[in-house]
Amino acid sequence: MKQSSTRIVPMTKAHIIACSDIVASSEPWKSLRESVDFLPSIKRKQAFVAVIEGAVAGFVVFTHEPVFARGGYLRAIGVSPAIRGFGIGKLLMAFAEKSTAKQAPNFFLCVSSFNRSAQAFYRKCGYTKVGKIEGLIRKGAAEYIYWKKLR
Repeated sequence: MKQSSTRIVPMTKAHIIACSDIVASSEPWKSLRESVDFLPSIKRKQAFVAVIEGAVAGFVVFTHEPVFARGGYLRAIGVSPAIRGFGIGKLLMAFAEKSTAKQAPNFFLCVSSFNRSAQAFYRKCGYTKVGKIEGLIRKGAAEYIYWKKLR
């Protein structure tokens, strides 16, 4: 699979089913038994998809304007399980960071303590764990706050 053939485009209602399928097979949503309502983010132009040959490979939802500590915020990211490990997630993160860097010098995200693979991914992307909120989403689990200086 060539990353160069991947396009990142604004998410539309037509992408929601494919993105919801990714959510259903991905952490933390699988463990939490939750879904993502993409419609508000589509309306605010904060949701994007990675498309390969017309098929949705992944998605990213983020706020690029400063919302916390002069930073944008990653709301959700997901890659189709069949193509994880091919750089689609890094491509989506780079897109979100580049878009955010135009308006904010920092980028933040939260990741569940039980979602160790996501934590490793964010560290590989240059993020640092800077905080912890116990029991925010699930009793007995914490949400870790990660940060990256963009500029």
